Amino acid sequence: MKKRIWALLTSLILALPLFASLFVAGGQVFATTTDTVNVTIHKRVFDQGTVPANKQNTGDTMNDFGGTPLAGVTFTAYDVTDQYLSYRSDGAGMTAEAAIQKIQNDAAMTAPAYAAKIADGVTTNPDGTYTFTNLALKNGDKDKVYLFVETNSPSNIIAKAAPIVLAMPIFKGSSNTDINKDIHVYPKNEQATAITKDLDDASKTKLEVTLPDGSKIYNAGFGQTFGYKVVVAVPWNIQSKDTFNVIDNPDKGIDIDASTVTVAGLTKGSDYTVQTNQVAGHGAGYKITFNTQSAGVIANAGKLLTISYQAVLTNDAVADTAINNTATLTIGNGTDLTTTPTDGPNIYTGGAKFIKQDKQSSAALAGAKFVLVTLDSNGNVAQYASQDANGKYTWSNDASTATTYTSGANGGFTLEGLNYSSTLENGGSYAVVETQAPDGYALLTDPLKFTITKGSFSDSSIIHVLDIKKGVLPATGGTGIYLFLIAGSLLMSGAYVWNKRNKRNSEI
Repeated sequence: MKKRIWALLTSLILALPLFASLFVAGGQVFATTTDTVNVTIHKRVFDQGTVPANKQNTGDTMNDFGGTPLAGVTFTAYDVTDQYLSYRSDGAGMTAEAAIQKIQNDAAMTAPAYAAKIADGVTTNPDGTYTFTNLALKNGDKDKVYLFVETNSPSNIIAKAAPIVLAMPIFKGSSNTDINKDIHVYPKNEQATAITKDLDDASKTKLEVTLPDGSKIYNAGFGQTFGYKVVVAVPWNIQSKDTFNVIDNPDKGIDIDASTVTVAGLTKGSDYTVQTNQVAGHGAGYKITFNTQSAGVIANAGKLLTISYQAVLTNDAVADTAINNTATLTIGNGTDLTTTPTDGPNIYTGGAKFIKQDKQSSAALAGAKFVLVTLDSNGNVAQYASQDANGKYTWSNDASTATTYTSGANGGFTLEGLNYSSTLENGGSYAVVETQAPDGYALLTDPLKFTITKGSFSDSSIIHVLDIKKGVLPATGGTGIYLFLIAGSLLMSGAYVWNKRNKRNSEI
């Protein structure tokens, strides 16, 4: 009996090193050796088109690798030792380099089924690093092989890093004996601006004006249409997102025609849908909802999509006030969403303020009527303006179609929603023609020319229209002339009497 107990104890003692060689740390199981390595991911991001092609990892820290540290990237570590050994031993067997390349190809889109997950890690600020610690060098007599796959990244990352395969042991520098137990790798990303917005090329040409100081801005009139293009970057992992949309909210004064919204290369209805989006205090906008599971959207992963649409300047726009519209890109899952806004260029419309006054007293004059015209380079009326209910101007040679503007109780009237004077053809200019003067005042004989530009609608630029009061004469046959005659007769009689008296006195 004692012999059996001693035999059992002896067996347990002999097996103890085997059990002691297995341990669990942080949910990771490591086998038969306490020799471990640390692998530090240094995440670097480069702007689109600038990713270096031949920058190789050395296993050591590389202060000159380039790029910018990127936080918020998730990497997953996998054990692929068995598959690596299988590739090496099958048939003629692959070289180590070929086996590593094959695993990298297998993991190009997602980790292959044979990869045994070890742990996830997210790179952090400020250096964009994460360290996987205590990875075993061996499993028994087999050298470990690890796969590191980028499994999530910020929404402006259009190309994920290539999978990294590390076959242990990694040696320091050119040494074949000094094992590197603190390995550093530098996976590269390519980033694009998440969303940009601008006028299309045709609209830029049509709306751009040069101001007297040489600066350039965009100017439009009420009712004028123009086009935009919005460019969004599609993340490489778009298929894993359940939200991918663009909402465009213009300022009051711009309305977007949602029926004109298109996305180049995609099919409306199956790849995306469009709906009108109206926000209080804003003009009419739109919302595009992309189908992240459609073949068309998935095929554009890592690419740029161009959204095009038409908009119109409405009579809600205020002259000399910048009018804009903000497009917002939202990408993510559930409540974990990344929202990126961008503004288009400012658009301005022009205007002028007038006040009708008495020339001598500067008193405000109500009831004066005017029409808006353009003059040719010789100062002759070229066209008359009419405005519809939406404020849009139409120009015609027919004076009878012109819209009439009447001065109010304070003598004022305004014109808004005009293109700048510099856009008029053949050296033309704007003018107002008075068609009816206030009672008792003479009608202006010539058109009053003025200039529309940035700032012309300000109170400091008010145009004063001065009228001259007509002279007052009595009507023919009225009593007024007799008063003059009587007064004249009395003066003449008085003069005669005075003269005769003076003559008599002089004779005495």
